[in-house]
Amino acid sequence: MERSVVLPVEAISERLNSDKEFTLSARFWYCDLRFSIGSDLYFMRIENGKVDTFVSGTEGFDSYTISVSAPETVWVEMLQEKPEPFYHDWFAASFHHELEFGGDLESAYAYYSSIRRIHACMAECYNAQKLAA
Repeated sequence: MERSVVLPVEAISERLNSDKEFTLSARFWYCDLRFSIGSDLYFMRIENGKVDTFVSGTEGFDSYTISVSAPETVWVEMLQEKPEPFYHDWFAASFHHELEFGGDLESAYAYYSSIRRIHACMAECYNAQKLAA
């Protein structure tokens, strides 16, 4: 079965690191995030407001502070250019759809504006990749 959601990790990293809103809101933030798209795993490390690494796949022992997990069908909706209600935000989707938002929620809420920028830049890069294909 072919995956319909493949995140362009390099483009997302570059986009976030050049995004002034993200770098301002994420300053002083050190965090490891795990994104689960069905059974596919992605790991992002934020260090002092910059994406240090963002990789697809796992070595089996990857730690994370915050996790965003959902079936691929939910990710397809979340990454739309203009998502339907309650697919526009990971927190909202965790209440209304099959999305799990977990881990260190105190850190997640403290840097939620940064997390929202990750989602926005991720969707932007994903849609640009689809158009280019």
